[in-house]
Amino acid sequence: MALPVAFAAAILFALLCLRPVRVAGWSMYPLLRHGQLVLVDVLSYRLRPPRRGEIALARLGGMPVLKLVAAAPGDTIAVQGGMVWVNGQPLEATGAQGEPPPGRRLGPGRYFLLSLAADVGRDSRHHGPVDRRDLLGRAWLRLWPPAALRSLPEREADRRGLAMPGPGR
Repeated sequence: MALPVAFAAAILFALLCLRPVRVAGWSMYPLLRHGQLVLVDVLSYRLRPPRRGEIALARLGGMPVLKLVAAAPGDTIAVQGGMVWVNGQPLEATGAQGEPPPGRRLGPGRYFLLSLAADVGRDSRHHGPVDRRDLLGRAWLRLWPPAALRSLPEREADRRGLAMPGPGR
């Protein structure tokens, strides 16, 4: 009797807390590829704020998209020619180097999201910072195709050479 109850509880948890999302396009390449299926944890951002370095499902320009959380409230962002600096430190993945141009501090509840392949996707460089209410969940598991099955733990971007600078990592 305990096994069916536990199984039913696990199914209920998955239905309420996990959302399958198909990757559309190449804006998150090489981490995510077009057509892959990702499970998004829609509960975590109700319990805690999003963290820099996480891949988030967000509503951007009215559409749900997967993007890298590059900066959080209180961080200073500088953007010039598609290159991005966070808290005065260059994001190497955007080609930034050297001294940053003047930046602006993100207000409470505002996040700066990035595509990993900037020449393909649109992100906060085009739409501006995103409100926390538009961050729908954290990408948790690459589910499909089977060969790509693996978790997307926090700081996955760091392991991909897309280090997020500054405090609060």
